[in-house]
Amino acid sequence: MTNVFSAAWVIARRDFVATVWSRSYIIFLLAPLLIFGFSALVGLTAGRAERDASRPTVAVITDTATADALDRARARLVPGTSERIFPELRRIAPAENVEAQAQRLLADQEERLSAVLTGTIERPVVIGPPTFDEEYGARIALLVEEARRSQALDGSGASVQGAAPQRVATDNSAGNLRSMRRGLAQGAQFVIFMVTLMLATLLLSNLVEEKSNKVIEVLAAAVPLDAIFLGKLLAMLGASLVGLAIWGGMLGIAYAFFQTMQSWMAVPEVTPAVGWPLFLILLLLYYAANYMLLGALFLGIGGQASNIREIQSLSMPVTFLQLGVLVLAMMALGADTGDPWTIAAFVVPFSSPLAMIAFAAESPTLWPHLVALLWQAIWVVIIIRLAASLFRRTVLKSGGRRGFWDELKGWGRA
Repeated sequence: MTNVFSAAWVIARRDFVATVWSRSYIIFLLAPLLIFGFSALVGLTAGRAERDASRPTVAVITDTATADALDRARARLVPGTSERIFPELRRIAPAENVEAQAQRLLADQEERLSAVLTGTIERPVVIGPPTFDEEYGARIALLVEEARRSQALDGSGASVQGAAPQRVATDNSAGNLRSMRRGLAQGAQFVIFMVTLMLATLLLSNLVEEKSNKVIEVLAAAVPLDAIFLGKLLAMLGASLVGLAIWGGMLGIAYAFFQTMQSWMAVPEVTPAVGWPLFLILLLLYYAANYMLLGALFLGIGGQASNIREIQSLSMPVTFLQLGVLVLAMMALGADTGDPWTIAAFVVPFSSPLAMIAFAAESPTLWPHLVALLWQAIWVVIIIRLAASLFRRTVLKSGGRRGFWDELKGWGRA
């Protein structure tokens, strides 16, 4: 056992230095920043264009009093909701044949109207496609109702003054805290998933070059094959942690800058159920466990490939596998602990780290984390042993009759 870990440490140190002290690693560190920056820019631009395009406009072809009442009703309702909740109202002078005018306006590509409102407050008429009613029909009815109510109050001479409720501030509430912790749990799952998606997939091609230039055969003759797999996993995990430290430092500097320049970028007042110090420790541990589990699997799968073309063919199925793991882990968010899918999210080793970090955000119980980390460590050992056994038999063409379970029992006795 000592020889295995000693040899794994040698392999890990060799691969770590070769990875971190290379020019490609600097490009690797800059690539996610450029990708996320470009994605954020595209998202903001597309979101703004989508908001402008999806906001409907309704032509109001009616008398001045009715149009004024609708505008006042909209002005009263929008501040309590949102500008996008109610469609924009555009006044258009009525023609002799209002119905023909409405059909002509709806067909005009330059006007881009969603519907036409005619008639009066007592008898309004909405002209437009049926799909308009699915989302905005009830909101137009609410505008008309508010305009009617305002006219009735004005006609009776009565007035109703708006009264803001008295506000009593508290530290927090159980419902609000649960909602914020759920968001924190989802954010932690997404961080672990995205970083693992970027880094663990690289292990698919880790052995291809060394197989082609026969380096793997020299290493296999010098140290146990299990130590090679474990050492490569530890080296890539260390390289990923260096990348995380650099990215985290950049984000911290950027946050400090924007926090100084703009007061609206305040951290939400939410605390994980286990507390921030322990939550950050568990976040790091579960990231390492998630990386080791998926990395060991990908290293074993990539070890069976003979060239880069096969690695490229495996990339898409591996990505879908990670997405499936994320979906399974998300079922553990605020769900009933007796639900079969929730139990599966905690038990399946590949989704267990993501499910447990969500559990840490929502529950203060600590002992399940010890059990989960031990469970995940056992599966890391199993996957490494299985990957090494398959690599020995299929690639190195050695191993005799000694099976995987015999090797696992031998390591367990050691």
